[in-house]
Amino acid sequence: MPRMIVIPPRTDNTVKKLRVAAYCRVSTNHADQENSYETQVRYFSELFDNSSTQQLVGIYADEGITGTSLDSRVSFIKLLEDCRHGRIDRIITKSISRFARNTMDCLKCIRELNDLGITIIFEKENIDTARMSDEMMVTIMGGLAQEESHSISRNVLWSIQKKMASGTYRHARVPYGYKKNEKTGSLVVDPRKAKIVKRIFSMYLSGTGTTSIAVKLNNEGIASPTGVKWNGVTICKMLRQEKYTGNTLWQKTYSEFMGPHFQINKGQKPKYYIQNSHPAIIDNETFEQAARLLKQNKTNNTVTKKLPFRKKLICGQCGHMYTLKPGRIINWQCSHKYSTTKKCINTEISDKDLHIALEALCDKLHINGKIIFGRCIEHLSKLESLKPGGTLNIANAYTQIADLKEQKHRLTVLRTKGHISDEKFMLMESEIKRKIAELNGDIERLSQEKDTAIDDIRLIYETVKEYDGTIEYRERILSELVERIRITGSEIRFELIGGLSFTERNGAYEN
Repeated sequence: MPRMIVIPPRTDNTVKKLRVAAYCRVSTNHADQENSYETQVRYFSELFDNSSTQQLVGIYADEGITGTSLDSRVSFIKLLEDCRHGRIDRIITKSISRFARNTMDCLKCIRELNDLGITIIFEKENIDTARMSDEMMVTIMGGLAQEESHSISRNVLWSIQKKMASGTYRHARVPYGYKKNEKTGSLVVDPRKAKIVKRIFSMYLSGTGTTSIAVKLNNEGIASPTGVKWNGVTICKMLRQEKYTGNTLWQKTYSEFMGPHFQINKGQKPKYYIQNSHPAIIDNETFEQAARLLKQNKTNNTVTKKLPFRKKLICGQCGHMYTLKPGRIINWQCSHKYSTTKKCINTEISDKDLHIALEALCDKLHINGKIIFGRCIEHLSKLESLKPGGTLNIANAYTQIADLKEQKHRLTVLRTKGHISDEKFMLMESEIKRKIAELNGDIERLSQEKDTAIDDIRLIYETVKEYDGTIEYRERILSELVERIRITGSEIRFELIGGLSFTERNGAYEN
């Protein structure tokens, strides 16, 4: 007779300790010993020193920077990454205001951690996210923390504005050409740098451009205000700096609470103009002349940037770009016309002639578009249907990748909760990564095989079909559909997206 022997299951009497991480924002003030990094390390270490169920695996600390933004909190981001990789089971922090002062960020992080099976303890509020009923409490306390931060921000801003209005606010940044009096905090002239400032204004008013000034200063080895090389932007900022006249304009920029920083103040906030706040380097007349010249040059640059054919024109003989020819009349010429090595002899072309050719092209495409593009689309559709793969296979590959990523997420949750071992997790994760890489390779291959010409031609047809004859619509066609315009003698060849090209002749439509 067969005999059965029962083998009892092996019991593991060892208790697996929860891996706990502590998060804190530490003070950068040496006098604030209570919130120093050393104090908090000591506190959390002693807290878990004799625990039989929990072990401290790390302390993540950010310096005393704002808690309203996650981007600047490097250790907090590292904490979240370690949680996503299954290295932490539980987080402990002093209070919600230390964790996050932005309610939305606070709840978003808590929910993500909850999905990973990780709970958080807020000591001051006595909140444990392991109890789901605490989410409402977190919302309330997070809102209070956010309001507290807003209140502090308002108080600091009010204090700064009062000092600006009374003329007692001190310069946080010292402009190039000055140095700060260590006793009074006021600006005093730096003779060596002041000579450079006067020289910059003199060169600019003499007709030297901002970029040329920067190149000259760099060639002479003169150190810039930023510590990197001089550039046109730095020169422009110096030419607009009213402090060189001995006067100060406060609150040229402003920041909103939890909004974008350093917005240009165009009347949204009061400004404070303090006359004779410090010694002048540049007299008012020189400063005003530079301001007028800057405005004039800006207007000229704006006109140049509005030229629709800019960066579209290619020389059909040497392949270089056509650039704007100096002069009152807008003409274009090959950039190698005056080359020192090999001059290009291709013809110049006026902006007016380009507009005439573009108008002729748009008229032709609008009138004959159905015949031209209809046949192209029909033939390309037949060719596309004969090719294997295509859009459907690409969509299927993306669907499979999404499913695999979901599997990986579920595996992470299972490992975090201890349902699968680290070895099994790594084996299964490796297989998922291999499949995803294989599918990405298939997508890249199919994308390269797929011909996008048919989509481009459909776009051309739909666009020119609605052409209304206006200059604005022609410029839209030029911007969206024309990739380049190749100039060869009197021939103007418009090369469109989708590989199509149409040729016009310069002077063909003159009266």
